[in-house]
Amino acid sequence: MSFLNPFMLFGAGAIAVPIIIHLLNRRRFQRVVWAAMRFVKVSTEKNQRRMLVEDMILLAIRCLMLALLALAVARPAMRSTTHNVFGQSKVTAVIVLDNSASMGVSDGVQTRFDKARKVAEQAVDALPSGSAAAVILASDIAKEVIKEPTHDLNLARKAVREAPLSDRATDLFPSIEKALETLKGRSAIRKEIYVITDGQLAGWRQLGNIQKTLKSAKEQTGEQQVASHLILISDHEDRNLGVSGLVLSSGLAPLNRPLRFEAQVANYGKQEAKDIKVSLLVDGASADEVTLPSIPPGGTRSVPLNTRFKTEGWHNVTARIPADRFPSDDTRTLAVRAIREIRVLMVDGEPGSEPRESETFFLGHALVPVSAEEAEQYYVKTSTITPAELGGTRFDDFDTVVLANVSDFANDTTTALENFVKRGGGLLIFPGGKLNATFYNQQLASVRKLLPATFGEARGDAAQDEKFLTFQTKGYDHPIVALWNDGNAGTLASARTFRSFELKLLTEDGTPEKAVKQTGGTVPTPSLIQTNFAAPKAILRYSDGSIAMAERALGLGRVVVFASTADTAWNDLAVRPAFVPLLHRTLGTLIQRHDEGANVRVGTQFARRLTADLLHKDAVVMAPGAASGTRDLRRVELVSGTPVLSYDATDKAGIYEVSIADPPTVLKFAVQPDPSESSMAELPAEEVTALGLVAAVQRWHPTLNLREWVEKARVGAEFWLPILIAVLALAALETFLAQYFSRAK
Repeated sequence: MSFLNPFMLFGAGAIAVPIIIHLLNRRRFQRVVWAAMRFVKVSTEKNQRRMLVEDMILLAIRCLMLALLALAVARPAMRSTTHNVFGQSKVTAVIVLDNSASMGVSDGVQTRFDKARKVAEQAVDALPSGSAAAVILASDIAKEVIKEPTHDLNLARKAVREAPLSDRATDLFPSIEKALETLKGRSAIRKEIYVITDGQLAGWRQLGNIQKTLKSAKEQTGEQQVASHLILISDHEDRNLGVSGLVLSSGLAPLNRPLRFEAQVANYGKQEAKDIKVSLLVDGASADEVTLPSIPPGGTRSVPLNTRFKTEGWHNVTARIPADRFPSDDTRTLAVRAIREIRVLMVDGEPGSEPRESETFFLGHALVPVSAEEAEQYYVKTSTITPAELGGTRFDDFDTVVLANVSDFANDTTTALENFVKRGGGLLIFPGGKLNATFYNQQLASVRKLLPATFGEARGDAAQDEKFLTFQTKGYDHPIVALWNDGNAGTLASARTFRSFELKLLTEDGTPEKAVKQTGGTVPTPSLIQTNFAAPKAILRYSDGSIAMAERALGLGRVVVFASTADTAWNDLAVRPAFVPLLHRTLGTLIQRHDEGANVRVGTQFARRLTADLLHKDAVVMAPGAASGTRDLRRVELVSGTPVLSYDATDKAGIYEVSIADPPTVLKFAVQPDPSESSMAELPAEEVTALGLVAAVQRWHPTLNLREWVEKARVGAEFWLPILIAVLALAALETFLAQYFSRAK
C-alpha cells in the first residue's frame, strides 16, 4: 500500500503552465499576396507534420516534469514494503519512559530503570536518519524533558541517559495522552510512540482510557495515524517488604523525654515473612530496634519504637527494615521538631472556694502528671489566671491558652486571642455552666471565625448518673485519637458524659455545615497557602454520633473545642486514665500545628508560613541524595497576606533541609513515598493480550533487538529521491531535444 501527502498534489496544477504558453505562442498569420508564396507554402506543408510532432513531444516532457516534481514534494512511500532500496521514511517519535518508584526494583545486578533507559536509547538508535524525537518521563504526571520533537537525536539520547528515577507513583495515561498530543497535527509519514514501563498493575489504573486512546490513534488515516510500541520490563518479583507508615504516637516531642513512634511494616509478597528487624534511627544514628516474628502475605504489622531527643530543633527520624530488591520502601522518614518546654496559660472561669473545686484542678494535674518535686523539671509549664486578668495578659508568652468555663471577655481580648492563634498559638476551649454561648457563637465563630463549631443547646442532666453518653468505640480517624485504634492502649469508651453542649460543625467560611449540605454544596478544603482558614473537623464523637471534640486551623495556629467540661461537673473523663494521653495528644496537635506541613506525600508541594522578617529572603533547599553543590533557591513570597515558602520539586523521598541566612533559620521537611508503589502485582496476561490489539507489545529480555522489531512494522521506503532524479533527467532531455528540433534544416 502506498502513501503520499495529498495536499502537496495541488502543485500538479502547474502542468497547465506549459500548455498555456504553448497556446499563446501559436502565431496567427496575415495573408499577403506575394508571387513567391507558393514556394514557401509547399515547404511548410512538407514539414508541418514533423514540427507538430516535435512540439507535442516537448510539451509532454514539460508537463511530465511538473507532474513528477509535485509528486516528489508529496513524498510518496510504500507501507507494505520491507525493502530499504531507497532508505526508510523519516519518523517523528515520542519516547515515554516510566521513572516511577517501582522502576527501582533490582534483579541483583541492575534496576528496571537501568534496563528501561537502555531500551529507550535503542529506540532512539532505531529511528531512521533525519527523524525527530521527544522524551517524556512518566510517573503520576507527564514530565516533558524534550517537549518538541528534535532532529538532534544525540540530545534525545543524552536526555534518556541522564533521566532520573523518582519516588512518585505511577499513572501511565497522562503521559500516553501527552505523547499523542505532541504528535497531533505534525506533518510526518510515520509517527510512533514508545512506552517503556515495568507493567506494574498500579500504573494501569486507567487501562480502559489507555486502550481507547491507543485504538483511536491506530485507526486514524493519513498523517494522523500513530504506531504504538509497548515494552514491558518485569522481573516477576514475588517478595517485598516495605515500611508503609511512621507516626509520632506520643503526640509531643519534648527534650530528654521518652518518645514513642509507631511504624507499619507491610508484606506485599506472596509468602509469609519471618523475623523482620525494624530499626529506628535519629539523625542517622541507631536509637531502637524491634523484631517482628512474622507478617502474613498481604498483611501489615505495627511496631512501637522508642527514643529521646537530646537537642532542641529539627531531627530526621527513620524507620528501617533490612534491604531487599526494592530499596525505595525499606525506609520511611519523618521530620520532627524537638521542644524544650511548653508554656500553657489556663484561664479558670470558676476557681471555687478550694483547689479541688477549681475548674482547672484536674486539667493542671493532667498537663503536669508528676509530683510537686518533679514539676519544676517537667517540660509543660502551666500558669493560671482568672477571666478578669485576661485584659493585661500577653498571650505571646505562651504556646497554648486554655479557656475553662470562661463566660466571655472584652473585644480587645478577642482580637488579641485571634492574632495569637494566627501567629501560631494554640487555643483549647472547655465549656461549662457559665459559658455565654451567644458570645462565643457570634464573636468567636461568626465574626472572628475562630471556632470549629458553634455551641447549641446544653443537653443532659449532670445531677444524675443513670443517663449518659460514652465516646465512640472504633473508627478513630483523627491523629489525636488514633492511638485508641490499638486495643492495648486502653479505651476512651469508659468515660461517661452526663451533660454536654451540642456542637454544630461549621464550614470554612463560618456557615453551618448543615446549611451547605441542604443546598447540595460541598465544603472545599483549600491548600495551606490559599487561605488563612481551613475547614473544621470532628476529632471525637459520642456514641450517638454527636460531636465531642472539634478542631480548626487558623493561620499558623489551631483551635480545639470540647463539648463538655474540663472538670467532673458534667462528666468523669478527668478521672479516667485516658484523660492524660488525650490531653497531651491534643496539646501536641496544637503545638505542632506550625510544623504539620513538615511531612508531605511525594510529589506534593511543601508550603510553610514564616514570620514577617523573612519576607522576600532567599531560602536554600538541599534535596535528599543531592550532591553538596546541588541546591535549589526559593524566595519567601507574600501569599494571602502571609509570608510563605513553597517548594514543589518533591520527586524524591527523604529529608529536605532548608536554610535562610538572614536571620539564620533552619527548617526540615520530609517527603513520604506512596505505599501503592510497593505492590509487585503486574498487569494480568489477558490485559496484556488486549493491549496487543491496539499496540505492538514486547516483553524485555537480554537479547531483545529493538531495531529489528520495530522495522518490521515501519514504512519501508520513500520514493521522492528517485522521482527527483527522473525530473532532472527529463529536464536535460527537454533541453537537448529543444536544441535538436530548432536546428536549421
